[in-house]
Amino acid sequence: MRREWIISLSISLLLLAGGGWAVFYVTDYISSQLKADTVLNQAPEKTEDNGEKVPKKTKDIIYESQKLVVQIELEDGSIGSGFLYNNQGDIITNAHVVANHEKVSVMTADSKKMEGEVIGVSRDTDVAVVRVSGLKDKEPLPVREEETAELLDEVLALGSPLGLQNTVTRGEISGLNRNLSIEPFEYEDVYQISAPISPGNSGGPLLDGKTGEVIGINSAKIGKESIGFSIPIADVLPMVRKWSETPMKSLPEFPELKDQELQSPVAGTKAEQATYLVQYFYNSINQGDFVTAYSLLSSEWQEQTSFEEFRSGYYNTLAVSVDNIVADPNEDGVEVTVFLTAEETKDGEVVVKKYKVTYPVQYENKSLKIMNGQGKELTSQVDE
Repeated sequence: MRREWIISLSISLLLLAGGGWAVFYVTDYISSQLKADTVLNQAPEKTEDNGEKVPKKTKDIIYESQKLVVQIELEDGSIGSGFLYNNQGDIITNAHVVANHEKVSVMTADSKKMEGEVIGVSRDTDVAVVRVSGLKDKEPLPVREEETAELLDEVLALGSPLGLQNTVTRGEISGLNRNLSIEPFEYEDVYQISAPISPGNSGGPLLDGKTGEVIGINSAKIGKESIGFSIPIADVLPMVRKWSETPMKSLPEFPELKDQELQSPVAGTKAEQATYLVQYFYNSINQGDFVTAYSLLSSEWQEQTSFEEFRSGYYNTLAVSVDNIVADPNEDGVEVTVFLTAEETKDGEVVVKKYKVTYPVQYENKSLKIMNGQGKELTSQVDE
């Protein structure tokens, strides 16, 4: 008979957000683990037509996945996470993230805010589905159909802990077949993970560190220890697919979550959001994803510069690294100053140059945009 580790937990110790702020806690609130554990040197694999596996850098997996992970926001300011799992625009998240709500706001990685409708939520399993029409026909994250994770498998946890959108942390599967009870939900045969997760991670995907496939839904955490729990995605696929095919006509209520004391949201400041946007812009450039980079520019900048002109400006650029970012909030938004090192080709040779570029970042039609840019090449330390 298989041994089971059962943890019985009280709702009074646990629920941080009936509306959806956070990862569930088993003990007290955690204010650490804000920074992503940036992973650049692992070697996830992809399959070529000949069936052989070829190395793929983890940073590429992270970049591709981040575009399909969203931040879920509620009217009370509560925050959670979710990820696109099909081409209908359906987002998987935790039930406790959207409990007692029919409509939510969804923020994409490129700072576009869209409306989402809750089309399915379980009273027993901590899983829900939100339909976002603005994401329809978008290629979803790859999902592992079978539960095949093993102890010490490398994993990546994506989400918006404490409102810091698209944070990535790395860890391992540290336990299998864990069972815990968190009123009103039952967690059966869940993964125990060492990847640090914090409030706001709830509903975010757990990725296989070598394939980039979604293997779980990050849902709970024990106190100040780096012990989290993730629901195996394979266990809930039949249920979420049923909701996608036939949305629920009426959603269950969670009265036991309504009176819980909510933690105050700690969403990213204007400076943090603007810094993230500019960093994401250069991540897109380095990945050769000029369509995404161009979409982050304001409509006025796009009217002055066509996509072809924008892309041609990087024809001779091999790579760009961000050395430093300084964000200064002002009345209109945030002025972001970036110090860059660029590898460029000139007359067939590779040259390294340094630049200082200033970007005003403001909201345009509810989306954060880079309004314009002014830059100069740095020729000496005096220029900096």
